[in-house]
Amino acid sequence: MTGGAAGQAVVPPGDTYVEGSDATEAGAIDRWGRTEAGTRVLQVHFADPPGDRPDFWREARSALRVWEVVSGAPLRFEITSDPTGAEVEFLWIDRFPTAQAGSTHRRLDEAGFIEHVTVTLAAAHSDGVPMSPEFVRLVALHEVGHVVGLPHSENPGDAMHPGNRNLELSPRDIRSVEVLYRPQGDDSK
Repeated sequence: MTGGAAGQAVVPPGDTYVEGSDATEAGAIDRWGRTEAGTRVLQVHFADPPGDRPDFWREARSALRVWEVVSGAPLRFEITSDPTGAEVEFLWIDRFPTAQAGSTHRRLDEAGFIEHVTVTLAAAHSDGVPMSPEFVRLVALHEVGHVVGLPHSENPGDAMHPGNRNLELSPRDIRSVEVLYRPQGDDSK
């Protein structure tokens, strides 16, 4: 599975994926801008599911909740049926031509913060075999990490490893989000 986030390098193991970067400045690493309330509410839209998979998006919604609750990111995801106001859009395709199972593309605003994300998940593997619900969740958990702003990890124990096989976030996944969204000038963590 590849993340497909444009411009995302694989970062070697360490305490976080964002080591060596000044994550407190816009543009250092992609992230969502702060709000005065502290928690940013992102409108998320899911395209109609594949015709024979009415529960297809259930696992992606579950992945959103994992990142929202477990990671400590100052983000909350709110599902909307209106695609026009959505900041995060989930689309599906039948399958990618390669072994890829998901792709995330971020658009940044003029200040260098994330303003819109499109996640595309495959309904089937490249050989046409439908994705199992568990595999959709693996892919979605990884792709939502890109939605949050994380790059790839070189550590297979992290959800952000390109070949993710983890249904839960690692302590390193969580520390990376904490560093990414640490208030500017706070070096205590």
